[in-house]
Amino acid sequence: MEETPPPGCSKPHLEKLTLGITRILESSPGVTDVTIIEKPPAERHMISSWEQKNNCMLPEDVKNFYLMTNGFHMTWSVKLDEHTIPLGSMVINSISKLTQLNQSSVYSLPNAPTLTDLEDDALEGAELN
Repeated sequence: MEETPPPGCSKPHLEKLTLGITRILESSPGVTDVTIIEKPPAERHMISSWEQKNNCMLPEDVKNFYLMTNGFHMTWSVKLDEHTIPLGSMVINSISKLTQLNQSSVYSLPNAPTLTDLEDDALEGAELN
């Protein structure tokens, strides 16, 4: 596995970061060129700026992630016959490219039930008994 860790970063850190996926890929038949590109940590003011700009507080575990590394990119290939073919890519954006997802009709089903619907159904069931 090729890795480009920032100074002071160790392999156990990368193992935790990838949840052991690198070991699984490296031990899989035909998988080659497992590469990790890790970025230097984000600065606290970058996280605070993002939170203020988006009017949203990030969870502590997300903040801690960005304080360890400001993004992450892992790629791998497979060898078929004599050819090496790029196959996979896993990316976690840097804090500057992090996008807040709001509730939107684009991401939800038009007739998807809500918690309110479930509560209404429970009340109707109680009234029938």
